[in-house]
Amino acid sequence: MRRVVILGAGYAGLHAFSAMRSRLRLMLARKEVELIVVSRDPHHTYHGWTGEVLTGDLDVGSTLTPLAPILGESFVQGDVVAADLGGQTLTVRTEAGERQLAYDHLVIAAGSSDPFDRIGGLSEHGWCVKDTRDMQKLVAELENWNGAAPDPRNVVVVGGGLAGVETASALAARFGKNQGGKINVHLVSSSDKLLPTLRPDFNHIADTATRTLADQGVQLHRGAKVTQIMDDHVQLADGRTLSSDMAIVAAGMSFRTLPGTEALPRNAAGQIFADKSLRVSGRNNIWVAGDIAAVPHPVTGEPCPANALWAMKQGDCLGRNVARALKGQSLKRFNFKGLGQAAGLAGQRGITELWRLQFTGRLAWMIRILFFAWYMPSRRRALPILSQLTGHLWAATAGAAFQGKPIEAPAAEVTPVADLSQRLR
Repeated sequence: MRRVVILGAGYAGLHAFSAMRSRLRLMLARKEVELIVVSRDPHHTYHGWTGEVLTGDLDVGSTLTPLAPILGESFVQGDVVAADLGGQTLTVRTEAGERQLAYDHLVIAAGSSDPFDRIGGLSEHGWCVKDTRDMQKLVAELENWNGAAPDPRNVVVVGGGLAGVETASALAARFGKNQGGKINVHLVSSSDKLLPTLRPDFNHIADTATRTLADQGVQLHRGAKVTQIMDDHVQLADGRTLSSDMAIVAAGMSFRTLPGTEALPRNAAGQIFADKSLRVSGRNNIWVAGDIAAVPHPVTGEPCPANALWAMKQGDCLGRNVARALKGQSLKRFNFKGLGQAAGLAGQRGITELWRLQFTGRLAWMIRILFFAWYMPSRRRALPILSQLTGHLWAATAGAAFQGKPIEAPAAEVTPVADLSQRLR
C-alpha cells in the first residue's frame, strides 16, 4: 500500500485531501493507497469570518470546523516535529507519545504563522488573529472590555492590508456599540496608502475603505513601521510612540522550517519553491501548496499571493496531480489566474473585487459572505452562519428604513471589457 501524508489541515491541505479522495476512490477501496492528514488542532480554522467575530456578530466557534467528520480514519492529531526525507518518514508527537509515520508521497501544506520573529515584543505583549487559539484569547479579552473603563483606552492594529483594515473597522464598530467607555482605534500601515495590493487597479474600493475607517473615527498612521510592542505602547521606526492598551498584529507572516527539511529549496522569506505542477523543485514525491509554497503565477511567473483562495486552488491542483502520479499519468500545471479580493467593513458593508469589477457597500458585503460561505469546508457549518449573517443585514436595512434613513444603493464600478477579457484568459 502506498501512503500519502499531508502536513496541515488548512485550506491547501483539506482541498488536496478532497481532490485526492475523489479521484482515488477505487484505489482507496482496494487499500492500494492510504491518505493521512496530520494536524495539531482537531478543527479547521476559517478566517473569512474574522471581522464578524470581532464585531460580536458571530461567536468564535463559527470559524471552526471539526476535522474528524471530514477526514474520518485519515485524521491524525499531532505535531510533526521532524522529517527524514531520505528514509521517507516523519516523527509525529501525539497525546499517546511519538510515532514514526512512513510516506510514499509527502504534501507540505503547513501554512504560515504570525511574524513573531520580525516584531519585537509581539509574543509577550501583542495579540494576533491568525491562529485560532490566539483569536479565542483575543475575543475573551474583548468581552472583558465591554464594561465601563475609568479612562479612554487605545487599541493599535498593525497592518494596512485587507486583514488590518477589516480588523480595525470591526473593532471600531464593536466599541462604537459599547456605551461603557471610550475606545480609540489606531491603524498603523507601513505603506503610504492603505490596501496597497489593490492599487492602482482598484483605487475606488481602496479609497472607499479608507474613508469608511476615517468616518468610524479610526486614527490612521500611514507610512509607519512598528518596531517594538511594549506593555503600554507601540514603538514606531521614526521614533514616535503610540499609547496602547492592546496591540493587534494583522500583517505579515513567517514560515517554519521543519527539522530535516532544511535541504528543500526556499526563497528569502522561507517559502518552499514549487514547480508548475506543485511539486517541490527537484523532488518527485514531495509536494507543496498554500502560504508556505512559492508557486509561480501562471501569467507573470512571480510568486502567487499567499491567501486563502490561492491556497485552496493550489490544494485542488496538487491533489489532482498526486492522484495522477499514483496512476502513472502526466501532471497538469497550476493554471489559476485569480478571482477577486474582499474585506468586510462596519454595518454589514464591505469592499469586493470580483473579476476586476469593484463593488462597495452592502452589495459588496453580500457577495463576500456568499462567496466565503461557499468555500467553507462544511456546508452544514456554512448554512446557519449564512442565515445568521443575512439576518443581521435584514435587521440593519429594516432598522434604517424604520428610522427614515436613506438606504444605501449598492455601487459597482465596471472595468473596461478589454481588461476583463485579458483577466479571464
